[in-house]
Amino acid sequence: MRRLRPGVAAVHDTVAAYRDDWARANVEARGGDSPLWLVLGDSTGQGIGASAPTRGYVGLLRRQLETRDGRPWRVLNAAVSGARLRDVARDQLGWLTQLADPPTLVTCAAGANDVIRPWGIERARRALDALPPGALVATIPKGLNAGRTASLNADIWALAPARRLVVADVWAHTGPPWAAKVAVDHFHPNDRGYEDWTAALAEALDLPDASL
Repeated sequence: MRRLRPGVAAVHDTVAAYRDDWARANVEARGGDSPLWLVLGDSTGQGIGASAPTRGYVGLLRRQLETRDGRPWRVLNAAVSGARLRDVARDQLGWLTQLADPPTLVTCAAGANDVIRPWGIERARRALDALPPGALVATIPKGLNAGRTASLNADIWALAPARRLVVADVWAHTGPPWAAKVAVDHFHPNDRGYEDWTAALAEALDLPDASL
């Protein structure tokens, strides 16, 4: 597959470097006393597809948070490329128990790797209920399996009130023209695509409009 689709190989070859970049940043994020953001999710949390890790929605939204608050934000990034919602619940939520104090912000953007599999939805529904109350959870973007995306997004919206989850409607902020918004693998967002994701999260957090 990678030989047949060079774009897939090009994006895949950035995964280890982006992961290592966040791992180094995570060491620094554990120190200090500025607001802490715990990022849960899949490859989009690491900015895969963007021209640099900081050009994904995490880096862009962090800049907006710092502009609003006039102080630095620390980011502890637990996102893993390829993760499904059950991986978030099983592996990534454990990061919360390692912190001396609860983070200021917890976000979860995952589910794309669930909807592209016909057997993934039921497990994803159960995993959603494990998210901590008050967390921000992103809906699944446009462009994937339409029926499964609609089903999982409906579950997110239905679960949000009871769990006090804040919903970032990435679905509503994504869409054509795809050529301008997706990376060369035709799956992950590119820099422009991540601006749409950032707009969805910023809207959910009531952040003022800001230049990306």
